[in-house]
Amino acid sequence: MRVNAIIRRVSCLAVAGAIATGFGGAAAAEGLYAGVGGGLFLPQNSDVTGRQSANFSTTLDATAKPGRGHAFTGAVGYRFADGLRVEGELSYRKMDLKTLNVKEPGGLAVLLPAAVQALDRNSPQYQGALDQLRGTSELDGDVREVALMANLYYDFDLGLDFSPYVVGGIGLNRISVKASGVRQFVDDDDTVMAYQFGGGLGYRIGGTDDRPVTISLDFRHFVNSEATFIGKLTGTPFDAKIGHGNYVGIGLRFGL
Repeated sequence: MRVNAIIRRVSCLAVAGAIATGFGGAAAAEGLYAGVGGGLFLPQNSDVTGRQSANFSTTLDATAKPGRGHAFTGAVGYRFADGLRVEGELSYRKMDLKTLNVKEPGGLAVLLPAAVQALDRNSPQYQGALDQLRGTSELDGDVREVALMANLYYDFDLGLDFSPYVVGGIGLNRISVKASGVRQFVDDDDTVMAYQFGGGLGYRIGGTDDRPVTISLDFRHFVNSEATFIGKLTGTPFDAKIGHGNYVGIGLRFGL
């Protein structure tokens, strides 16, 4: 896959930088910097699980498939002379929802006609109607995320204008989800813990030693803890492992 190839290249660059410098410090002077970036967000499929309820014979078990999204970042940080950087980052991601694959319908049973819902839950007619809700159907909606992260970087000094780096970060992510099929399924949001890690390659394009200007190729793997939303159909909560994915983009960083 293309993303795996990028990961391998970033890893090779980081290892090459470490070998070449013996983990030596970067040559850049200390100082504040600001950065912006943008690129593609490649989300992973999201597992959706309904909470246990006496109102339905099964709990919801489904997988939502999002499409390719986009992301933008802004950051302010401080670089140290030994190659370390600390940073506060605000990012925004948006992706459309494409399909929902339902293994167990759970609360989606409210979509059945009233006459069917009145049947005995164990009857063949009722169970046959539930089977009609299983399978893959199209979704209309999107996922939007706003994350505030604290990041730690290490830039490898190769003695060149090129400098590979690695990064890890932790913070909070506000996830908003809107999704509709035959009827609206959800319109809710939740704030969860999140972390990211990755790497990239910076190239100095100008500025001074005190205030360098650097363009970078950036890769991040982004992970959230499980989010909880309230379903529109039943008013009951469900859990979703949503918002995980890979970011590939271009960044611009300049000293202040």
